[in-house]
Amino acid sequence: MPETITLAHVSDLHLTAEDGASRSEPRLYGRLRGMNRNFDRLLGAPPLRQADLVVVTGDVTDTGEAAAWERFWNSLSASGLIGRTAVLPGNHDVCCLGVRRTRPRAEDWARMRAGLALGGHESAFPWIRRLGEGVALFAVDSTNAGNASGLDNARGRLGREQLVALGRLLALYEEVPHKFLLLHHSPNIPAPATSRRRGEAALPWWEREAMRLDPFDRRALRLLAAVFRVKAVLHGHTHDCLDRTVGGVRIVGAPAATEPDAGGALRYKLLTLYPETGQLRARIRRVEPKRTSNIEH
Repeated sequence: MPETITLAHVSDLHLTAEDGASRSEPRLYGRLRGMNRNFDRLLGAPPLRQADLVVVTGDVTDTGEAAAWERFWNSLSASGLIGRTAVLPGNHDVCCLGVRRTRPRAEDWARMRAGLALGGHESAFPWIRRLGEGVALFAVDSTNAGNASGLDNARGRLGREQLVALGRLLALYEEVPHKFLLLHHSPNIPAPATSRRRGEAALPWWEREAMRLDPFDRRALRLLAAVFRVKAVLHGHTHDCLDRTVGGVRIVGAPAATEPDAGGALRYKLLTLYPETGQLRARIRRVEPKRTSNIEH
């Protein structure tokens, strides 16, 4: 077994069909642009390129367009990373922005599956990816394909059928010492009092309600993670870098990787597993803008 195994955790790319297009949220005015270009810059970061696996936890595209999926796979192919990337969908990949009138839910679902298939990627969930004998990653699909409108688009659901299938898969690979769970939605959005106690910015109640994973699903997922001794649950969706332990389960979030911070740097999480001891180290890596040095710190 190698001394270390590294995972580059990126999320919420919001790629668009046209390079100059703007992101659909969060701003009404002065919306973000340049996600496609930023993704290419991100893929040039040496630690990311050298990782054993790049994990993308959803919102690959901004509105689920086939051309945006194609842009994603083309960039990965050009960087030589397409064979070392594990991808799952986010709510923007199964997208309903506005009131659903003309396009049926099944069409959104089919577009997401077709987008994954463009890169030859698995689209049936849950799936498992092995990294040698000692590491296994299990992915579930938390997107809400049954949403009725843009107001409901950010909510997450797993469903009991998928949870049962995940439990069976975890039991089948119970002897694997280092297990990770991947999904788009956070299985724990802290209550305001908890956020304040941790010294973090608290989300308003309406944002927590709009973005949360179904209460039954998140409790069941955390229970499975605890029972089967999952090393960490990796998620996106909330665009934050929280790293916390809830009920004995470590939960690690990733920032929106193509959204520059105040200094113009792109950010992603780099996780280093030390298989011999079981230690997992998670760090935020920055890719500085080209106008400075483009060297990571």
